[in-house]
Amino acid sequence: MGKPLRKVVLLATIHQHQQSGSTGCANLEARLEYLRSKFNIEAIVEEWSDNKDSCAQHFALKRLLHWANVGTPDEPQFQTYWGLIHYPGHNGTLPHDPDAPSLDEYGPFENQEKRENWMVRRLEVEMANYASGLFIIGIAHMHSLVAKLRAAGFHVTAYTWLS
Repeated sequence: MGKPLRKVVLLATIHQHQQSGSTGCANLEARLEYLRSKFNIEAIVEEWSDNKDSCAQHFALKRLLHWANVGTPDEPQFQTYWGLIHYPGHNGTLPHDPDAPSLDEYGPFENQEKRENWMVRRLEVEMANYASGLFIIGIAHMHSLVAKLRAAGFHVTAYTWLS
């Protein structure tokens, strides 16, 4: 009989909720507490940035849970399009268009794939000593990360929260 599958609960959301002190932080904490109690969570990992304060990190520290950032470093191979098409800093396929409706471009796909593969490898390392973890990700990664984590041998349950 093989080793039991480690359990990962995915919570896909918008990254603004993850920022400590944001209007979504208290609501995120309520969801983290609920999922922690229902799934006996031992570790919290998240797709996050090293230069921002994390709501989930504070939550984990208060409860003596392992926390880790498994987000990608700020390197060219991981950079993705940023900004709305009508935002002056947009750097995607279409040029800046001040008259465009609110749209975010997804991609480049190859960089998104590299980001997700990086996150899965980091999650495997961070979860090595834990049977159950909660993984907070951006909503755009939900479906493909479920598939990647299952292929890596994790039992995955997934939830979304956007409001």
